[in-house]
Amino acid sequence: MTESTATEVQQLIAEGRAAALAGDTFTARARFRRATELDSENPEAWLGLSSVVPILAEKRDYLQRVLALDPTNTEAADSLAYVEKLIAEGLQIAPSHRRQEQHASGNASPLLSAPEPPTTTVDVAYCYIHPDRETGLRCVQCNRPICGSCAQMTPVGQLCPECRKARRPPHYQAELSHMLIGVVIGFFAALIGSILVVALAGVPFLGLFLAMMSAPLMGALTVRIVEQLTHKRGRAMQASVGVGLGLGALPLFGFGVIALLSGAVLQLLLIGLWMALLIVTAVARLR
Repeated sequence: MTESTATEVQQLIAEGRAAALAGDTFTARARFRRATELDSENPEAWLGLSSVVPILAEKRDYLQRVLALDPTNTEAADSLAYVEKLIAEGLQIAPSHRRQEQHASGNASPLLSAPEPPTTTVDVAYCYIHPDRETGLRCVQCNRPICGSCAQMTPVGQLCPECRKARRPPHYQAELSHMLIGVVIGFFAALIGSILVVALAGVPFLGLFLAMMSAPLMGALTVRIVEQLTHKRGRAMQASVGVGLGLGALPLFGFGVIALLSGAVLQLLLIGLWMALLIVTAVARLR
């Protein structure tokens, strides 16, 4: 096994332990299983995996694997003894109230050492975003009460909007400063593009074609500049850049209205088409 693989295994074990402490057994199992696939001779990975699987037969197999690799591991030995005791009693799934089981049996097995959430009587909770809504749901990450409209389902359970946003990739977490940059860049890009359109429209034969072709090119260039300056994308950036482009193209639209009053309906339609191509191109590229 290479040094890089050994480092990855230790990282996976650390992530698995952190996920288990946070109550995210799904992620914990995935990390520990991956660690055992990379290094099947690592007792720490097998011990961690045994602590997050609910089926007692699996726990026993993994703990026996740990003791085969490290016979002096007292933690695995104590846990195995307790698991075998539960299996002998006819259980197939690890009991949910592990702390009560530990107290009743007098067994200090590490499998039972994880703290259980405190049980309470009937406790009326209200959504922290909508205080007038009674709820029994809680965010699995911050444990704050949330109503059904605020809960956002994920592979690890329901999350509140704040925790869900925190889990989004960094390039989708746009701040106000990033959106302002998008508006400013969009405004000046559309303003410059408007001047270019007016200039190209006066060129005989190919002028109209070149003017229409400039819209998607200008939209793509705008997105490239915004991404270089902010490294952000998503709905917030789509809206801000779209607003900026619309504001910057207003003078051109005003020119089209004047042309309409003069009877040039086609010019107004072409200007509207140019604005639509510009905005749609930029918004589509910022998804």
